[in-house]
Amino acid sequence: METNELKELFAAYDAKLDRALQLNERSLKKIKLDKIQKQTRWITVLRSIEVVSFSILVVMLCSYIADNWAVTHLAVSGIIIHVFALIALVGSIGQLVLLQQIDYVKPIVEIRKKIEKVNSHALLFLKLVFLSAPVWWAYPLVALDYFFNIDLYPHLDPDFVLNYVVVNALLVFPLLWFLSKLAYKNLHIKWVRKTIGFFTGTKTKKALEFLNEIEEFEK
Repeated sequence: METNELKELFAAYDAKLDRALQLNERSLKKIKLDKIQKQTRWITVLRSIEVVSFSILVVMLCSYIADNWAVTHLAVSGIIIHVFALIALVGSIGQLVLLQQIDYVKPIVEIRKKIEKVNSHALLFLKLVFLSAPVWWAYPLVALDYFFNIDLYPHLDPDFVLNYVVVNALLVFPLLWFLSKLAYKNLHIKWVRKTIGFFTGTKTKKALEFLNEIEEFEK
């Protein structure tokens, strides 16, 4: 076999191998995209349910505040819960917007980055739970009054109420510092990593770890 024939044979083999590799790459990408699309559809359903639920809660609280505007402690309690419900609603709407912005033509890493931002949504609720701790009394006050028509406030000891307000007011700034630390940028801190993992679960923790790795890679 002459040299030219060998070159042509190798060139044809290389071209065939290149087409096979490209086909395999496209097939793998399609499999990954199909999996991601199924995942995003399910997440979209869950976030839509969240939006509807929080929207109903916000409307109910608006009505409750209006009905009890003359009763200061009930109105204030309703406003506090209303603010947290609004934050949760805005967060869930933001998740739906982010899901709609996912372009499956983009590289897998870019798509995955947005998916993991969605998967880290539980961290928002964790922060809301901690942030509402100093004003947790608002929840039972409103719940008892709304569902059972029982006003608990007149039965509380005034000194207890005053001491409770003072103590929790002093905890606000340490709590804000604590919540500011709960971010994927601080996963290298042991207590942050353990706290997020304990309260939000493995899925959220892995999502935050991925976001941190991507950000470090993009620097």
